[in-house]
Formats: sequence, structure tokens, C-alpha cells
Amino acid sequence: MAKNIAQGALLIGIAVVLQSLRLIIPLPLQASTFIIGTLIHMMLTLTVKLNGLTTAIVLSCILPMFAYAQGQLMLPLLIPVVVLGNTIFVIFLKQFNQGWQQFLAPIAKALVMGISAYILISFIQFPKPQMAKLLLFAMTVPQIITGIAGILLAKTVQKRLKI
Repeated sequence: MAKNIAQGALLIGIAVVLQSLRLIIPLPLQASTFIIGTLIHMMLTLTVKLNGLTTAIVLSCILPMFAYAQGQLMLPLLIPVVVLGNTIFVIFLKQFNQGWQQFLAPIAKALVMGISAYILISFIQFPKPQMAKLLLFAMTVPQIITGIAGILLAKTVQKRLKI
């Protein structure tokens, strides 16, 4: 039990540090989104595989708060949208963890986040209509790409570290 708690804390800590790289390494927004997004999905994948669903759900809840604090999320109302998406991602990874089925996780995440963001956008008046479209895009397509890349990167890390 103590080993599981310590390992979970370590995985959460590594994920928070990786997410904070955007504050240290000056990258254009698109590059930051895809690099950090891939690393975060890798950590979500490793956490659910190495430490279980409970720790992965805790991580799913913590990361969006850091993203908002770092200016990556435009609105605090997006925090629950990302929490829900991350939670769906780790639940799907736990259920479908072999072969091509694991790639259902990023698709399910993007679908849930896209629908949730669409509902949220319908209640918000943006100064520019392009902002709503950009927000909706950010909640969908990059989630699929970085989710798939994160799963593949997690597999590589697991093989390299033999874990």
C-alpha cells in the first residue's frame, strides 16, 4: 500500500513537472500544445498502467487546474471539461488496454470534450466568433493526436525502462 502511494505521488509529480515545461521552454503555442499534450497523455497512460485507475483519475483532476494556472486553458469553466475528458481517457485505457482498442481512449476523450465544450460555448458570448471555433478545435483534434502519440510514447518508455 505504501509503495503504491509513493509510486502514485511520484507519477503525479513527474506529470506536473512535465506540464510545467511550457513555463521554462519558450515554444510557440501549437508546438507547446502538441509536445506537452503528448507528454501528459504519456503520463496518464503510464499512471493507469503502473499505478491503477484511482491514481490516474486523481491525476486527471489535478492537471487541468495546473493548465489553467499556467494560462493554457482560456476559461476556468473548461477545467471540468478537461477533467471529464482525462477521466474518460484513463477509464477507456483501463478497459481497452490491448492492441488497436487502446486508441479508442483519445477518440472518446475528444468526443466528450468536444460535446462538452460545444455546450459550454453555447452559453458564452465571445468577442470574436473565431475564439469559439478555436476553443472547440483545441478540445478535439489535438486531443486525438496527442492522445495517440502519448500512448505510443508510453509504450516506448515502458519497453526502455522494462516496466
